[in-house]
Amino acid sequence: MAALAGLHILNTRPAHQAAELSAALRAAGATVSELPLIAIIPLPLSAGDARLLLDLDRYDGVFFVSANAARLGLDAIAGVWPQWPHRLPAYAVGQRTARVLEAAAITATVPEHADSEGLLALPALAEVAGRRFLLCRGDEGRALLADTLRARGARVDVLPLYRRELPVAAAEQWAALAASAPDVVVLTSPDALRHWQQVAGAAACRPRWLVVSPRMQALADAAGARTVQAAGADTASVLAALVR
Repeated sequence: MAALAGLHILNTRPAHQAAELSAALRAAGATVSELPLIAIIPLPLSAGDARLLLDLDRYDGVFFVSANAARLGLDAIAGVWPQWPHRLPAYAVGQRTARVLEAAAITATVPEHADSEGLLALPALAEVAGRRFLLCRGDEGRALLADTLRARGARVDVLPLYRRELPVAAAEQWAALAASAPDVVVLTSPDALRHWQQVAGAAACRPRWLVVSPRMQALADAAGARTVQAAGADTASVLAALVR
């Protein structure tokens, strides 16, 4: 019998990133519905952003904190640099992000734990006084990575590449799905968690929430939700948590 047979799972990943997880869940026997709760809106580069990219070869490392940051960051860099500067280290928050970079022939350092805390625990980042880093992220990303590197003596420039919004169609899509109540809703970012509460309202806590970090677990606890916590937002970690 398939490991997830009988479970109805709601996949809330952005529309352009949902297919891999949905296919894996279905292969494990689950019934899957999709309700994108995050829309990625690319931001135009400012004159200041363009100057940061012109100085790319002067950095001691570039951080990509999500697959979207990697995809949009590489697009922005390609408009200035025909190829990745020689010997410029790249850091990816997790394997999904690293795969985007690998497709562009860039090998990234990936932490064991796919979050800012994991990046900050890398031995290469323990002593960074006097070094300069570029951080590619959304416009409202976590401050922990930049703040901690600065506290360690580094200079950190932030390149905001996108903003996250609740898709306009989300409420209508949920209304069409609500009657077939899911058993589990997969929430892979704090923004998705907040948008789920906004869209589902009083019904938000009926299914169990799958969350992917201690920070999200705290938000779920505050909402009174029943949860299962995955080790990360990647497909393998989500599947392992659901099977467990």
